[in-house]
Amino acid sequence: MASVKEKNTMKVPGIEFASSQMNYVLIERDANGGLAITSANRLSLGDTRSSDALRAFQSAVQTLFTSSAPDFIGIKDKPEKGAMRAGAAALKMEGIVLANAPCEARFISGARINKCDDSMPSLKAYHLPAFKAAFCALADR
Repeated sequence: MASVKEKNTMKVPGIEFASSQMNYVLIERDANGGLAITSANRLSLGDTRSSDALRAFQSAVQTLFTSSAPDFIGIKDKPEKGAMRAGAAALKMEGIVLANAPCEARFISGARINKCDDSMPSLKAYHLPAFKAAFCALADR
C-alpha cells in the first residue's frame, strides 16, 4: 500500500534539448501545493553516430527516471521543420527519452514556456526552459 506522502506529491522532470545537451529540472509539488526543485542538471550525447554514446545516454536517462520516479514529464517542444528546427542530436535524445519514459510525456510549446514566470533565482539560465516545461506540465494537472 502506498504511503500518504506518495499519494499527495507529484514529481515532474522538465526537459529541454539544446544542441547535444539535455537540460533537466526535477520539481516536486507537495500536498499543500508547494513547489520544490529537487535537482537540476544536464546530460550530454557525445556522438550522435556512436552506438556506445547512444547507449550511455540511454543508461543515464534510465537512471534519472529510476531515481526520480516521475508522475509525468514536461518536454519543451522543438519544431521538426523550419528555421528553429531541432537538430539530429536533439531528435535522437528525444526519441531515447520517450522510449524510456515510465509515464506520460507532455510537450509544452516554446510560446507557452516564454510566457511562464521565470523568477527562479537559484537556477542557471540554461535550466530555466526545463523548469518552465515542468512547471507548465504540472499546472495542467
